[in-house]
Amino acid sequence: MTTSVPVFFRIRNAVYAINDGMAVLAGWVILLVTLIGCYGVFTRHILNDPDMWSFEVSAYLLSVIIFFSASDALQKGIHVRIDFLSEWFPGRFTRFLGFIAEICSLVFLYVFLMQLWKIFHQSYMTNRIDETTLALPVALIQWVIPFGVLFMLLTQIVLIVSRFYTEPESRQRDVE
Repeated sequence: MTTSVPVFFRIRNAVYAINDGMAVLAGWVILLVTLIGCYGVFTRHILNDPDMWSFEVSAYLLSVIIFFSASDALQKGIHVRIDFLSEWFPGRFTRFLGFIAEICSLVFLYVFLMQLWKIFHQSYMTNRIDETTLALPVALIQWVIPFGVLFMLLTQIVLIVSRFYTEPESRQRDVE
């Protein structure tokens, strides 16, 4: 007998899979930033002919690393949080404070996303160019930030809703 997986769990699994993929991509970007940094050091100190792009590209790729890995950190519970309250108020009150903190995070992420979207949209519509030697369109770089925050927001929603659901397999075990 097969049981269908509720829609919420399919959505949760999709969000988690995307988060995992973005974290893996961020890991590869860390390697790329390391190689670009080594290239910059090599050209500056060995060849005495510094390149004009490695620092800027590394800085832009750093935003990819941060915003692509943040939702995965949130999902796995390793994102920044305040733990000392759970020592002071054990039990139900701690769970209640955790829920309030998650709602506050949700509101913050929503407002943050809306502001980031405005900035990105304005840069895109005005075709703003960065002020480095690369002269790239800013929107080409900025898209990563609202995209990453969007997935943090989705992950936060999934974590909040998960408080009210149990896994289908554990429900079956409880019935038996």
